[in-house]
Amino acid sequence: MMSIGLRGYETEQRQVMRLLHAVSTGVGAVLHVEGGWGSGRTLLARETAATARRLNLAVVDADWPADAVPELLTRAGTGPGAPPGPVLVVLDDLHLADPALLRSLQTLPWQLRDRPIGWLLSRRRGAGGVQADQLFAQQHPAGGHVDLRPLTAQAAGLLAADQSAGTLIGLPNLLRATAGNPLLTIELVRGVHEEGPDCISGTPPSRVRQCVRRCLAALSVDCRQLLQVGAVLGVRFALADAATMLRRPAADLLAPMEELLSADLLTCDGDQLLFGQEVFWRSVLTLLPGPGRAALNQVAADAQLTTAAGPPPPVTGIRSARTAHDLPQWSALSDTERTVARLVSQGLTNQQIASHVFRSPHTINYHLRRIFRKLEIRSRVDLARLALQHYSLADDVMDVAG
Repeated sequence: MMSIGLRGYETEQRQVMRLLHAVSTGVGAVLHVEGGWGSGRTLLARETAATARRLNLAVVDADWPADAVPELLTRAGTGPGAPPGPVLVVLDDLHLADPALLRSLQTLPWQLRDRPIGWLLSRRRGAGGVQADQLFAQQHPAGGHVDLRPLTAQAAGLLAADQSAGTLIGLPNLLRATAGNPLLTIELVRGVHEEGPDCISGTPPSRVRQCVRRCLAALSVDCRQLLQVGAVLGVRFALADAATMLRRPAADLLAPMEELLSADLLTCDGDQLLFGQEVFWRSVLTLLPGPGRAALNQVAADAQLTTAAGPPPPVTGIRSARTAHDLPQWSALSDTERTVARLVSQGLTNQQIASHVFRSPHTINYHLRRIFRKLEIRSRVDLARLALQHYSLADDVMDVAG
C-alpha cells in the first residue's frame, strides 16, 4: 500500500487500512496521527490520501483558516456540493491550525458520524496548544490513534538499504548517528552517496543540514534557542546550564523543553538532556554562524561551563583533576592523534581539522579510525566525551601559596 519511506511502520499502516475499510463500508471513523520531527507523519497522510483515491474514495484536503470550515462541511458531507459516496478528510499539521478549526473538529466527526466519512487528523506530537491536545485526546467509537516513534535498529537498517543501490559503507555508524529517525536516515544515506562516507562522522551532508535548517525555522524562538545553546554545551547538557547561558530562570525553559522532548528532538538521560540523533546535533552546531558560536562559547567560559568546544579555560588556583593516569588508553595515542582528538572535542569537522594540521580529510579519517580502535570507542560523541573528561577541571581548589 505505502511508500518504502514508511518502512518499519507496518502496524500503523494496518490501522490506516482499517480506517479506509470502515469508510468504504459506510462507517464513519477517525484516526489521530502523531509523530516527532522527521517521523514520516506527513508522508503517511499523503500516502493514505493516495490509497483512498485508488479505492475510489473522495478525498478532501482542507486549509487551516477559520473561514475554510463552512467549505469543509460542504465538501465532506453536507450541503448540495457534498460527494455522493465515501469521503476521506485528511488534515495534516494541525498543530499549526487556527483554534476555530480545532474547536470545530472536536464536534464535526460526531455530528457526521452516521455518514461514510473518514477523518485522518495529524499533528506534530505534543504541539499546537490546549485546543490541539483536547482534539487528539478525544475518543471516537470507530477510531484509533497512531504514534510514530523512532524506528528499531532493524527497521532503520532496512530503510537505509532501500535507499542504497549497493553495500553502504559505514552503515552501523550511520544508524547510530540517526537513531531511528526515518527522515535523517534517508537523507544521510543519500548524502553519503553524494558526498562520501566521511559525512557520517564529519560535517553532515548538505541535504541533512537543509532538513535541520527547515526544522529549526519551524520551531518557536524559545525552542530554537534552547537547541542552539544546548548544541554548544554538547550532545548531552543540563537544563540549568542552558538557563545560565540564556540568562533566564530554568522554569522559563520547561515549556520549550517539553515541546522538544515531544518532537523527539531531545531525550532525557537521567537528569540531563540528550540530542538523540548525533547527526542532528552536529547539524545544529554546524548551522550556527561562527561569531554566534564563538559568543556562546565565551558566555559558557565566563560561567565556567564545559561546552562542545572543550572545557572552560583554567582558573587561577584550580588544578586539572584528570591526567593520563586516569585514562590509560590516552597514553597510547600519538601526538597527532591527541591533537585530532582535542579538535574533535571542540566540535571541528574533518575538513576543519585537516586545515589545522595540514593534512587531508582522508588522513584525518584514518587517524580517527586508529583513535577509535585504541580507545575502544565507536563514535565522535564517545571521543568528545573522553577528551572532555581528560581535559576537565576539578572542583577542588589548590592552596596557591603552597
